[in-house]
Amino acid sequence: MVKTRPTDSRITITDTAQELYIVMPCRRSWLVICLLGFWICGWAVAEVMVAIQFLNGDAPPEGEFFMLAWFGVWTVSGVLAIYAWLWQVFGKEIVTMRGQTFKIRHGIGRFGFDKKYDLLQMRNLRVGPAGFNPLEISSILQLWGIGGGVIAFDHGTKTYRFGAGLDEAEAKQTVAAIKQRYRIQDGATT
Repeated sequence: MVKTRPTDSRITITDTAQELYIVMPCRRSWLVICLLGFWICGWAVAEVMVAIQFLNGDAPPEGEFFMLAWFGVWTVSGVLAIYAWLWQVFGKEIVTMRGQTFKIRHGIGRFGFDKKYDLLQMRNLRVGPAGFNPLEISSILQLWGIGGGVIAFDHGTKTYRFGAGLDEAEAKQTVAAIKQRYRIQDGATT
């Protein structure tokens, strides 16, 4: 019988006197990376061809408005696909807790988006399944591994999620590290 060896955790937790710093890499899907890469190549060809048509004045006059609208939607779609591809290849969620600030950064290399929360207002930090609502943009982004997550907390009157690329054991390890440092328990921060 072959024994399965436990896998190493993909997350990195650094606890210093000044801050708690947690790095959670994106869960990579090679199928998504390949499909998006292929789609982006086709997107780039169409983007260049339509742009050349406009610049040369070859766009049919009766369809010029439609082509312009299509070009705008096509350009935005391509930019989003490139972001999703870069996230799949290089993306990381970085959680930093310093003083009374809880910061979640969705980063690709040195670039990224930060969301900051007041630790004193955080309640009910927990691991839970991420729900899916096809009418919410954050649920749609979860399909690409960008939004949502399995770790949730309440802040004010809203629930926020992070840890999109974590499995349950890694999420529990992350929550335990945060609670050990900041004692967020039973709906209150001390």
